[in-house]
Parts: sequence; structure tokens; C-alpha cells
Amino acid sequence: MIIEKSPIVPVHRRQISSATIDRILSMISDGYWEPGECLPPQRELAKSLGVGMSTLREALQSLQTMGVLEMRHGSGTYVSNQPFTAYGKIIDMSVGLASMDLEMFFEARGIIETGLAYLAAQHGTDEQIKKLFEILDGELEYLDEERNNLYHDLDLDFHRLISEMANNQFLAQINVALFNVLDKLFRVLPLTKEGWRLHFSVAEAIRDRSPFNASEAMRTLIEASSAKYLPYMKMVAEKDKK
Repeated sequence: MIIEKSPIVPVHRRQISSATIDRILSMISDGYWEPGECLPPQRELAKSLGVGMSTLREALQSLQTMGVLEMRHGSGTYVSNQPFTAYGKIIDMSVGLASMDLEMFFEARGIIETGLAYLAAQHGTDEQIKKLFEILDGELEYLDEERNNLYHDLDLDFHRLISEMANNQFLAQINVALFNVLDKLFRVLPLTKEGWRLHFSVAEAIRDRSPFNASEAMRTLIEASSAKYLPYMKMVAEKDKK
């Protein structure tokens, strides 16, 4: 059965090229076009988005450079089979090569992860929520036994699961990239029961299907981590530079 797709909403923003890139990325992330699917002809797509041909070509070229699209001569423009994997690698590279600004890292976490927690409370399944609390049970066990590496493995699993629960592949990929860059720093942080309790509060709000409370609980967690661990992380980063 062929399902008729809804009309594409035109772009109405000042930075038209960036807005066009954002719109196409969003549509791919939302599943409007699946991996491997061919986009409409450029003239038709430009009309649907309400942009000029030159703007559209510039956006498509940028998305091809990111690895999100493949422009095949004589055939058309296709969504890559793994559109966000290549894009995530670009993010990894740019963040990793830049001089590490840890304040900016926590700002990024505050923006991205609070949004992910909000969406997780809306979209997470009962099975995923159950898994979230199982991770917390394991964390508490490892915390009591001072098995730091295993605790940090579960900590990353906790945040990755929330990313999955948000059901937004684009946001999840950016979040994974941030954690990949600073994974080694998380593993040298001292562990506390208070930190575990803050994680538990996030899980409770998600379980209660309260998007606002989940977002605010995640914000409290990140702000507490920043205030407590930022000086320690800076010290570790300085040692790594030597």
C-alpha cells in the first residue's frame, strides 16, 4: 500500500541556506525520507521548500560533504544508508581538534541533554524505563563496591539510553559525539552517592511521564556536575596536554 506523504513545509528564515540544511536534516531524522531513498528532483524540492535553486544546491552540497546525502550523476540525490554516522564523525573530529573548552562542553550538555530528557519522558517505552532503573541498580552496586570503571560504563549507558528514548536520531548522534570526546575524562572523576541520586531523579521524572520535570532534573544534574567536577576536569586536561 502506497502512503501519500504530506506536503513539504516551505522555509521561512533569514539564514536561508542554513535553514534549508536544517529542514532537510530534520526531515531525514523524522523519517520523512528513509536511508537509501531518493529525494524529489531538485526543481520540485526547491519549490516545496520555498527556496531558490542555487540555495538548494548549496545545501545539498553541504549535506553531501557531511556524508548525509549522496548525489549520483544522472540518477538523483539519495539519503545515505547511514546518514548520521558520517555526520557524527565530523562532529567528533571538529570537537576533538578544537582547544578543549570544558565550560562550553557543559553548556552543550545543558542544551542537548535537557532536551533529550524532555523527549524521553514523552516517547520512552515502559521497557526502556525499566532498563533505566536496572542501570541505576547496577550503578549503586558498583558505587558501593568502588568499581569505578564498571560504574562509568553504566553511567554512559544511562545517558545513551535516554538519547534512544528521545527517539530523535539527529540529537542522539550529537550527544554521542560529545561523550566520545570526553569519555576518558569521565572515567577519572570521583564518584558520589549524591551524583547517583541526581541520576535517579531524572529517571523518576521520565517514569512519571513529566517532560518538564525530567528536563529540570537533568539540568540540575549537569549543573551540579559542572560546579563540582569542572576544576578537576581542567586539571586532568592540562596534564594530558603536557
